[in-house]
Amino acid sequence: MWRALIAASLLGGCATMETVERGLGFNDEDRGEAPDTTLAAIMGAAPRTCPVGRTLDNAQFEAFGPQHDVSAAEIALVPMASDPSKAVRLRRLVMAPGGVIAWHTHETTQGAAMIVAGEATEIRNSCLDPIVYRAGDVAIEDAQTAHGWRNDGDVPTVVIVAHVVARN
Repeated sequence: MWRALIAASLLGGCATMETVERGLGFNDEDRGEAPDTTLAAIMGAAPRTCPVGRTLDNAQFEAFGPQHDVSAAEIALVPMASDPSKAVRLRRLVMAPGGVIAWHTHETTQGAAMIVAGEATEIRNSCLDPIVYRAGDVAIEDAQTAHGWRNDGDVPTVVIVAHVVARN
């Protein structure tokens, strides 16, 4: 339904953002309809960082143990025109409840990860405290990032990840 509304809005050329947002599940309480929580997370997406005053280089060196109960699916791979040896990769990760993404670094693969459903706890090398991410939160994964994740909730956590990677 929401795709049709966007297409109609674009073709008609006269829709306001408020109209599009209503059709996408925002402000549906007035009509007694449940909002689309995934879309709401995407529309409100923002980076989540370590709390102020809690950063420290090399604060952590490990997270939750070996990886388990995680599936990954490649959505798209787009070669970079500016550097044919690299591409932008878009993936979907799903962590089952209790699932773990093992400790890893981003020295060669940088990008961003957005939680679109569920929640996950991250242990990051530059933060003294665990960081809890919920739908709409974005983790920045620069070259200095090392971290691991765990789904402490009772529903699967879905993460959309975009990285610049070496082309094979």
